[in-house]
Amino acid sequence: MKRTDHQLVQQVLDGSISPEAFVGFQQRMRVEPELAKLYGEYALLHHSLCEEFEGQKFRAAPESASRRVLPAIFALLTAAVAVVLFAVIFQRKPPPNGQPMPMVATLNFSADAVWKIDGVSQNGTIPLDLTVGATLQLLYGQASISPAPGSLALIEGPSTLTFVSPESLHLAEGRGRFRLEKSGGKLEVTTSSMGAEDLGTEFGIETHRDRPDELHVVDGKVRMRINGKRDGLILSAGQAARVSGSDGIERFATDENRFPKNLGVFSTIVEGPFVKADWRLDYGTPSISGDKIDGTNYSLFRHLPSAGPDDDHPVLLATLGAESLPNGKFHTDGWAGMSFYSKGTEVLFFGDSFGPERTWSLDVKQHIPVILPAMPVVGPKTVTLRYDRKTGEVSLHEGGIPLGSAFCSGKLPVDLTFDEIRIGASSGAALAVRSLEIRVGGGPH
Repeated sequence: MKRTDHQLVQQVLDGSISPEAFVGFQQRMRVEPELAKLYGEYALLHHSLCEEFEGQKFRAAPESASRRVLPAIFALLTAAVAVVLFAVIFQRKPPPNGQPMPMVATLNFSADAVWKIDGVSQNGTIPLDLTVGATLQLLYGQASISPAPGSLALIEGPSTLTFVSPESLHLAEGRGRFRLEKSGGKLEVTTSSMGAEDLGTEFGIETHRDRPDELHVVDGKVRMRINGKRDGLILSAGQAARVSGSDGIERFATDENRFPKNLGVFSTIVEGPFVKADWRLDYGTPSISGDKIDGTNYSLFRHLPSAGPDDDHPVLLATLGAESLPNGKFHTDGWAGMSFYSKGTEVLFFGDSFGPERTWSLDVKQHIPVILPAMPVVGPKTVTLRYDRKTGEVSLHEGGIPLGSAFCSGKLPVDLTFDEIRIGASSGAALAVRSLEIRVGGGPH
């Protein structure tokens, strides 16, 4: 980081920054992870030093002496911050002999989660262990974080969170619920405009670049401190506050339903083997056996055993495993894939859409063009569709669970519920389905 960024963070913490510069600092914090990390480190050290020296009295001295002593004291404090910060940064470097860095947090994810750690996709084995300074970018789904024994954070994508230390988290963007269960423990969560110190409680924080940061206390008490201010505001259960301007706080009532309560649990509503009686033939002569449905120029419908997604299970995951057929092509000028219906109307399709493009794609059926990926995804393979009825977001991910990065995404109307599916292929096209699984879950807030 540049020396000017270190000076900028110090100005924020000591309250000497101008309102205009503070707005610019907030905007940079949301898009520059390195600046967010730097701020988090300084904020933790600033808070520790304030606790160490707060309330201590200096020995009486003549006024002229005080004027000489106080600048020296602040110089010493600044030097102390610099020394400790250097130690923190130095300790974050990989230890010698290739030894791993100490684990400070454990992550678990919901089945529909897609995430990156320090900018690199990490989907795979869970739970994961993270080290000091790591930044989690949660693109979809939910994640639970245990930075230290007795503390827990549950965030919902899209969110970006940095692990400053086992006692300090920085939420640069998104929404999360935080809890400290350990008696005598400590947990502080910072954003670009405020800090929230847990006093043995449960609270929610929401921070977005287009609206003020908010703190909602669910249980116990939390000290809320605006960046650049030494004094804080104590909020109790049922109380909430948002940052108003550069130094104001606006109080209102807590709405805990805006924050996730637990990792969403998913249940399977459709899976193999394939039973002929479950399907209604529209046209064609497909072959239906226990482990496969295949054919050319056919259409099969199936009612979903329970309509989904719904308010209690807002996310739908549909994993379609396709394979090649010796007597037909998956990619043609026609279509081959899977559709979702609502009250007799097709509202969503994924697979090889109608048209000359040889790739998996999305058709959201809203009188807009087919949504194509930036890079073609070619050939029969396993692809998972994710739809969130709260936001209308729909995306395609190569492979099954856990989800990989989305290669194609779009928007559907919110609150859609599907009651029927169709698989098939148009004239001249072929589709062989070797596996199909549909899950609903995610859980309410």
